Amino acid sequence: MFHESTIEKIRGIWKTFDLSLGIPPIDKQHLWLIGILVDLEQKFESEVGVKLKEDFAISLNKTLDYTIEHFSLEEKLLEKAGFPKLGHHRLQHIRFIAALKRRMNENIEENFAKAAFDLMKNLKKWLFVHILNEDKGYLEWLKIEKNYQNYDWIEDDLKHSPYYEEIQNLYEKVVFSKKQNISPEFLDIGEQNLKAISELWYRYRLKTGIAIVDIQHLWLLHLLVRTEKVYKQKLKQEIDSSELSDELKALIQSVIEYVKEHFNTEESIMSRFNYIGEKSHIKQHEQFNILIADLTDRSESGDLEAIARLLQDLKDWLISHIAVEDKKLFYFFRSRLPEVNEYVRQLNKAEKIHIWKEAVMIYKLLVDYEDISDSKNLSKQHY
Repeated sequence: MFHESTIEKIRGIWKTFDLSLGIPPIDKQHLWLIGILVDLEQKFESEVGVKLKEDFAISLNKTLDYTIEHFSLEEKLLEKAGFPKLGHHRLQHIRFIAALKRRMNENIEENFAKAAFDLMKNLKKWLFVHILNEDKGYLEWLKIEKNYQNYDWIEDDLKHSPYYEEIQNLYEKVVFSKKQNISPEFLDIGEQNLKAISELWYRYRLKTGIAIVDIQHLWLLHLLVRTEKVYKQKLKQEIDSSELSDELKALIQSVIEYVKEHFNTEESIMSRFNYIGEKSHIKQHEQFNILIADLTDRSESGDLEAIARLLQDLKDWLISHIAVEDKKLFYFFRSRLPEVNEYVRQLNKAEKIHIWKEAVMIYKLLVDYEDISDSKNLSKQHY
């Protein structure tokens, strides 16, 4: 069913974000959901008109069939094991199915593109939030409290699925195939880098809902993750010392420059749309700039221990600031997001801000699909 390029992207997602629970029949169903999502995304990029609408309808029906089958099996597993939070887990399932059924009953002829985007966003949200948080949670409980290992009956039930042959085939190709190629975007950014970014992003729930802010936050996390990685290599002297020192300084400079650009972007949006908390927000930016100035001095002196502490302080401050202050921006701007996005497009077109191609790639993988950039003005990474 799936082209090799689709399988390579599915494999990239599966490996990068460590989605396996170690329960094969549950893993097979999770992979199937990823497969539907990736396949639909690629068709949305290459198909138009009637063909796309037909494929969209097929994907929607498969998604509903999948969720009903998968949730039923998962709930039976948790009920047999006596999982204490089964009620909460079941409620999450009920809400997701209800949302999908609503979409099936909606008239999407007038705004088909929006309906398709909404479906992909909801699938992606469930994939990363539910699997990484809820499902990983019950997995830990099974391991620690019950050590429940009898999963044969789940596989037997799964065999009754009308999609079982396709589900099994995809699982074998992704997990056991001798070919373990992954799609280029994972190689460009780095599997381990993406994994580290995603862990921070979902653990601290950093999504603000404002596309440009989220893109820039993800890019800052990417720069910090890469800088930490190079710093650790420097400590181990895995690369020539002088070359590594130059690379570390270049990355630190990239962090400093991009923090300034990000703050300027936020402040420009706050000013343009008369954000009521603008003064307080800018004051926090000024406090952060003190850390940035200290990092600049430390990097010039080559004080590795001080650089390590400052990098951790930067990451801690950034996460705290995003999780509290930046989320306030969304609640103020949520009724005007189309205006904000159009303003951002104008800034990008005028080259007053840079939207790195790789940053958009990370955003599409982890968050959303909305294109707020002028594709002709996407910048190439500068380090």
